Amino acid sequence: MASEIVALSARVHTWRFGERPREIGTGSILRRDFVLVRVELADGTVGYGEAFHGHAGTAVAEIVNTTMQDVVVGRRCDEMLAVREETRERFLAASGMGGFVFALSGIDIAMWDAYGRSVGEPAWRLLGGIEPDAPAYAGGFTLGYSTPELLVADLVSLAERGYRAAKVRVGDGFEADAARVRAAREALGDDFRLMTDANLGLNYDTSRLATVLGEVGADWLEEPYVPGRRDAFEALAALRRVPLAAGENIFGADPFAEWIASGAIQVAQPDVSRVGGISEAIRVGHLAQAHGVRFVPHISHTALNHAATLTAMSAVGSKDFFEADPTAVNPFRQDVISGGVVVEDGRARMTDAPGLGVAVDEERLAEEFRGESGSPWPRVRR
Repeated sequence: MASEIVALSARVHTWRFGERPREIGTGSILRRDFVLVRVELADGTVGYGEAFHGHAGTAVAEIVNTTMQDVVVGRRCDEMLAVREETRERFLAASGMGGFVFALSGIDIAMWDAYGRSVGEPAWRLLGGIEPDAPAYAGGFTLGYSTPELLVADLVSLAERGYRAAKVRVGDGFEADAARVRAAREALGDDFRLMTDANLGLNYDTSRLATVLGEVGADWLEEPYVPGRRDAFEALAALRRVPLAAGENIFGADPFAEWIASGAIQVAQPDVSRVGGISEAIRVGHLAQAHGVRFVPHISHTALNHAATLTAMSAVGSKDFFEADPTAVNPFRQDVISGGVVVEDGRARMTDAPGLGVAVDEERLAEEFRGESGSPWPRVRR
């Protein structure tokens, strides 16, 4: 029998960029924040998860450290569904506080990690998944606004590292956007896959860009509008110029069902640290597959999220793209938190290590990466 959870906690950790990433549609981020969720079992096993920070990571941690205690502590580590259902009934249906979805996400991931570690099996195998091995595209904070020449240089560098696909940011004007994607296609050739991301909207006629993206054979246009404008997604999708993608800002399988069934998106992108965890991402994956929609999850900051993402993909049998973080320096992926997913030669893979296979140095995190309050995204004035 699975061991009982005897302790649950969360805290925010922060890493300030030495050089801030280039601007994208939501501005230029100041720092990496994440909420580390920790569950401890009666047998001494510890499992870890990543909850998304949003604009107030300390608020998400507070939910885990207070309200969620009586939901989680005392349950077996394999009772993910029971935790989900109680959270939905008590906190989501009643008050609609989105922070609870983020908190639930980190808890669910930590429970799967703890469960796998306690029984000595990788989480993907406990879920009945296939061998976690998928093509990777370069995403994350890379390839923000730049000149066509600089973008091409960046893409060539990524190709030399083995990537055969990458996501380009759009949104600083039609002429600039069109010039970048056309230059990228001409320089990299037809075999290199191009994705594009508007990060919640464009300030010009989106159909013009969709036409250009169709001409260059882009895989998708991500978040051309804010989630509240599903009707606009549906209208643009009906033109059939380029597939539309969204999901990092859609929380839970229920709203995803509406988006998918309406034809608003052709690529579903839940983030395991925002949507409700591994368990909820799997539900989204099954919904997407049943409707012929691609399942290509969005990633967040740490190796915990990345391993949980590939675990969810494995559980639904997905061989579509894994979004990789190709930044040269990310201590939450390759230092104080490490392991889980290995990306090389343009592919993402996991091992048979128990749980998520991720190592977490709690002592160094506490000493060197103390969490900051407030939003990591400065206000964008337009």
